[in-house]
Amino acid sequence: MSSEHDNARQDAIFVRNFAAVLAGLTVIFVIIVILARVVYDKFSVPPDSYAAGMEERLAPVGQVNSSGEAVTLAGSAPAAEAAAPAAAPAAAASPGEATYNKVCFACHAQGIAGAPKTGDAAAWEARIAQGNDTLYKHAIEGFTGQAGMMPPKGGAVDLSDDDVKAAVDFMVKAVQGGGAAAAATPAPVAATEAVPPAEAAAPAVADNSAKGKEVYDAVCFACHTPGAAGAPKFGDAAAWAPRIAKGVEVLYDHSINGFMGEAGLMPPKGGRPDFSDEDIKAAVDYMTANSK
Repeated sequence: MSSEHDNARQDAIFVRNFAAVLAGLTVIFVIIVILARVVYDKFSVPPDSYAAGMEERLAPVGQVNSSGEAVTLAGSAPAAEAAAPAAAPAAAASPGEATYNKVCFACHAQGIAGAPKTGDAAAWEARIAQGNDTLYKHAIEGFTGQAGMMPPKGGAVDLSDDDVKAAVDFMVKAVQGGGAAAAATPAPVAATEAVPPAEAAAPAVADNSAKGKEVYDAVCFACHTPGAAGAPKFGDAAAWAPRIAKGVEVLYDHSINGFMGEAGLMPPKGGRPDFSDEDIKAAVDYMTANSK
């Protein structure tokens, strides 16, 4: 009897405990359902509003403009304001600077043949003291002094008097602080800009070396066209004969490294160190071919 009573007592305890567990799980489930409902209600979107939002999201981002009128997006600056301002065009070279870069640099950039170097205040001081009219006269008509010589118009007889005067003013300003940029060696001048009219009267071209002619037109013409500083004139066979007789390698060496002779001087590379040795050799070939 005692064992049956114990078994009944244990069964009752199990049922009570099991019921308590079920009750606890039920309470937890109800709490979860309530929390889920609260959260859902908080973040749910009404059907009408969701449909309206869907239409907005699916709307095209733009429309074809067939009116021909400029259209700007909302909140954006007009095209004229939004576009970056165009870069200001580079200032064109003054007439004096253009003439300097075309002709005068050949001697004045390096101080060739006694020419006062551009920007050298000490070398220009005594010359400026003579007055502009004297500087103009010597530059236009030519001048031979104790330190060197100035060929008429720097050897470019096609220049006008006003061009030469403008170049003088430019070099004077370079000394006085108004045109120091000219002291730098200028870039090679295009052949179409540097060919003097005197070349038109030169003998027929025998050598069609485009490179040699280009270098000649850019720098060599300044002395070899008028025969300035003792340079043999282009096409003058008599002047070139003794030089050609020395051999082309000697001519190359004198033209590249410079040479001081009895009749005059040849500055290294004609005062243009920016030209390569091959450029100078091509110019020598061009001049000798047309001076035989």
